[in-house]
Amino acid sequence: MTRTTRVRRAAVALTFVFALAAPVAAQQEAEFENLKILPKNISRPELLSIMGGFTRALGVRCGYCHVSEQENPTAKNRFALDDKPQKAKARIMMTMTHDLNEKYLTQLATREKPAIDVQCVTCHHGVSEPRQLQDILTQKYEEGGVDSTLARYRTLRERYYGRASYDFGELPLAEAGTNLLKSGHGDDGVQLLAYNVEMNPKSAFAKRQHAAIAILNAYQTQGKDAGAAKYREMLALYSKDVVSEELLNDVGYRLIDAGQIGPAVAAFELNVSEHPQSSNAYDSVGEGYVKLHQRKQAIAAFNKALALDAGNKDAQHWLDELKRDPKLGK
Repeated sequence: MTRTTRVRRAAVALTFVFALAAPVAAQQEAEFENLKILPKNISRPELLSIMGGFTRALGVRCGYCHVSEQENPTAKNRFALDDKPQKAKARIMMTMTHDLNEKYLTQLATREKPAIDVQCVTCHHGVSEPRQLQDILTQKYEEGGVDSTLARYRTLRERYYGRASYDFGELPLAEAGTNLLKSGHGDDGVQLLAYNVEMNPKSAFAKRQHAAIAILNAYQTQGKDAGAAKYREMLALYSKDVVSEELLNDVGYRLIDAGQIGPAVAAFELNVSEHPQSSNAYDSVGEGYVKLHQRKQAIAAFNKALALDAGNKDAQHWLDELKRDPKLGK
């Protein structure tokens, strides 16, 4: 039997022992105490196989759930004690896993063959708390700020990189950095996103996220001149392939969503100056002018958008609305 086969059999053994309707083949006198979920007549090899599967799935040792000799050197049977809350949790999780496999997955109209069962490792992937990396980083930031967050990331990456425990791609850091911006910590969010590029230097996504949030944060916190300066800084760092017309346009709409109409119009105007042949850029700045109650500038922008692209339906729609409602944009 190969090692892979042994591991697989150990991992699914829990499902089988729940289904035992008759004494196990290797019947022996009961020697285990306080078994509340597993069959009381389970064999020693089966029990050890299941326990071993737990330790691998959670990345822990026996002492995580069971009382160790150091913790209680005089106990007659330390493994039978219920002193640790982790043991109670384990019993609940064993019951949940059994129910998922035997009560719910069996109700699916069709299943893969062989059937895919839920196991401890399905969620835990070698860690005791199955949290996503971005959630861990957000919690660490709340506890100790950006330096603690970066230190935690480095520690986890050093220990778990190359394993299935955490996703060390560009998405978790990008999400954590963006969430910091949303919670009012834009500078720290930009720092995380810059580190994301450092860790994923070939990722165009990581570069776009860094550039967009850096520009957005500058507009939000320092005004239009700082926003324009940050745009040029990011453009020099990453080129137009990353810091594109679409990216700057998106920054403008994010500012509108945040209720910052003045900075949004400034971003749209910068986009027009950078891309004077873009119908979409004029269309967007026209929308900004409407929200800023600059009717004349809005009409001029929409006319320019149509001059560049007669098929721009959004620009035509806005012109029709402005004609229909003389108060719109005033």
